[in-house]
Amino acid sequence: MIDLLGRSGNLSEAKQLLDQMDVEPDATVWKSLLGACRMHKELEMGEMAAKELFELEPKNSMPYVMLSNLYSAAGEGKELGLAYHSEKLALAFGLLVVPSGAVIRIYKNLRVCGDCHTAFKYISSLYDRHIVLRDSNCFHHFVDGKCSCGDYW
Repeated sequence: MIDLLGRSGNLSEAKQLLDQMDVEPDATVWKSLLGACRMHKELEMGEMAAKELFELEPKNSMPYVMLSNLYSAAGEGKELGLAYHSEKLALAFGLLVVPSGAVIRIYKNLRVCGDCHTAFKYISSLYDRHIVLRDSNCFHHFVDGKCSCGDYW
């Protein structure tokens, strides 16, 4: 029912029904609401649904992708830098789920942009992480705020 209400654009009714449920909504219900929020560009409710999903399924990347798509659909994607820079989204997910001290590996079939390259250097230093990014040209190893390519790629 949440899915039907959400798809038809009745998001407030869907949320009201969700709040009145006798049992705690599972991840499937929250995913349905988040998908409807993307379809209807309802940012605030979508963020709330994503937050619930992050708690229910912290290792599932799907809510992160759906939230990124919502931001993009709502015109917020450029501000966040996620809609066009998927490697940043992948890195955010890696920081959340890859154990501390383990290498974060990201594979990309296009060349990394300068903005992402700079961001990865800062993030490797800030979080004290070794990040390996393979793009179409080479392997970039980001450690202590430096890249193995010497900023020449």
